Amino acid sequence: MEDPSGVSTLDELAGRLRDLRRRQARRVRSSPLTFGELAARTGWSDAVIGAYFAGRALPPAERLDALLRLLGASPAEAGALVSARARLEVGNGLATVSEPPAEIRRLPPAPAGFAGRAGAIARLDRLLPGARAVFVGGAAGVGKTALAVHYGHRVAGRFPDGAILLDLRGSDPAGPPLTTAEALATLLGALGVAPADMPLGVAARTGMYRSLTARRGMLVVLDDAADAAQVRPLLPAAGDSVAIVTGRLAGLSEVEGVDGVVLGVLDRTEARAVLAGRIGAGRTESEPAAVDRIITACGRLPMALAVVSARAALHPELSLTAAADALAAQTVFAWSYGLLSPDARTQFRAFGAHPAVLGGPSDVDALTELARAGLVGEPRPGRFSMHALLREHAAALLTDAERAAVQDRLVAAHAAGAGDPPARRGVLGLAMRRGRFRDACRIADALDGPLDAAGQWDERIAVQDIAIRAAEHLGDPALLARARRAQAAAYRRTGQHEAALRRLREAADGFHAHGAAAEAAGCRQELAALLESMARFTEAIVQDELALALFRRAGDRPGAAAAHAAAAWHYGVAGRAAEAVGHGERALGLRRELGEEREVAAALAHLGRVHAALGQVEPATERYREALERYAALGDRLDEADTATRLGDALDGAPAVGLWRRALAIYERLGHPGAAGVAARLGL
Repeated sequence: MEDPSGVSTLDELAGRLRDLRRRQARRVRSSPLTFGELAARTGWSDAVIGAYFAGRALPPAERLDALLRLLGASPAEAGALVSARARLEVGNGLATVSEPPAEIRRLPPAPAGFAGRAGAIARLDRLLPGARAVFVGGAAGVGKTALAVHYGHRVAGRFPDGAILLDLRGSDPAGPPLTTAEALATLLGALGVAPADMPLGVAARTGMYRSLTARRGMLVVLDDAADAAQVRPLLPAAGDSVAIVTGRLAGLSEVEGVDGVVLGVLDRTEARAVLAGRIGAGRTESEPAAVDRIITACGRLPMALAVVSARAALHPELSLTAAADALAAQTVFAWSYGLLSPDARTQFRAFGAHPAVLGGPSDVDALTELARAGLVGEPRPGRFSMHALLREHAAALLTDAERAAVQDRLVAAHAAGAGDPPARRGVLGLAMRRGRFRDACRIADALDGPLDAAGQWDERIAVQDIAIRAAEHLGDPALLARARRAQAAAYRRTGQHEAALRRLREAADGFHAHGAAAEAAGCRQELAALLESMARFTEAIVQDELALALFRRAGDRPGAAAAHAAAAWHYGVAGRAAEAVGHGERALGLRRELGEEREVAAALAHLGRVHAALGQVEPATERYREALERYAALGDRLDEADTATRLGDALDGAPAVGLWRRALAIYERLGHPGAAGVAARLGL
């Protein structure tokens, strides 16, 4: 391989990766790993891997490190290439993903009846030009989010690439604020980054986020910030993108260059304008004394005024004087609560137990009543939320028994499959606090797939940590092993291989002790694959043999066939020809007995690879030819192309060229990145 220290372009970096791939193939006496094989070993998509090797995308730092280990780079080579990658990202502003959508619009609708705040708006107008962020602060209920969203719509024309809002949950009593990793994953997803392309570390995600926002004109509303440390990595880079940050803080003076406004309660003129905008100027002008009393009772707090306005709009026959009289004897929230139906009151109190209230068919009328009364919002159809001040009032109305019953019903519903992943994540901690450990395991299990698909692997690890603790509380070895196996998969996704090995060994031992031979065998298979990716082939063979013994005990013939195939490859790489071929033949024999045509073809191709790795050209070509015929008959064009490529690699002259051309035609027809490697063989 050429000197890696001289890499200065993305094409040169991709070229060094291709050199390493070819060198690694020579070392193990095989053809180069295909993108599909690399995808199987890393968990990334073959299209993304193809983009890395073709020089169309810059691999995130963690992925480059994983590729270099997989391709056998020396420590010196790896260090030089990682340094080169860092220079490319900083010097050229390279993003690791394709361009995000042309326009993003995820800002909520402008708040109805918004009025006042002229001074705050004027100050934001003065600050916004040239700023990368402005701040809107103040106490609970003063209308921070309403102003940010109203102002966002007011200036939307300045941001051609759209606007998004992210709730940072800084003051949410139900759980911790959004972590930096979670926040960045959400923002990058909104910017068009696919889960497979999501960087793994916070530093890499921050770099990608700033790279993308620097090249676009976007407005990012970061709502309900916990503190400056949470916000700092989420601010756009210098450029045309701007953030509006809201929170109960006095300001963000710790973040350089961020200034803004701190809201207090409305003045009386603004408060009158809010009421008039929501219930009509005619009603407010006809009862001015009552309006003044209502404003006083509400403490000029926008949240309280919104509740009174909603109640007045819902009941046009209600005089404002009667409303003011009622408010003289009780708080705004107590008055509005007292006018609810019994079912709506029950539903209102439920929000005091936990904000992730589920509304079933029987709750629709009650939730609709709460929404019309201004006591809950419906940010999207079927999803209801309540302001923190109202939740505090709802919580004060609950008895301990009622709170426990609501929380237990909520946990049971989510354990049975209700709710979306964010809601389930919020309920998971509640399940632990309530001592509902089996439900916690079920919720964690339901979250595992969606978190993996979304690329939220750090969150997946955290969720399985909770499942492990829950299973330990239960003393259930099967649940404990299941959670450890899932966490191992997440550790592997993030490149934490030693942690993954530890968890997989614990899971395998747990399944074995529980008498679950097939599950234990699956863990052993995963251990072998992980050890292979770390080039620890002798250890991988040990796991292959353990998996085989367990699959035989379980009577799992397909599992045994897969274990034989893996063992064949690992023995071959270790140079133990007889064992390699023997395992390959046994895998093929089992597949023939099972009558699985596609698997027979795969076993033939795999055995061909084993023979090729051992330098046994004649049996390799024989197996490849039979596999090629079967794939063609099955109509499996992708595997046909792969096998044609490998057969060509095993031959010389015109036969090889003909097979490569056959593979190239298929790859090009499919638009597959494998075309690049075959074209290189043909000198095209």
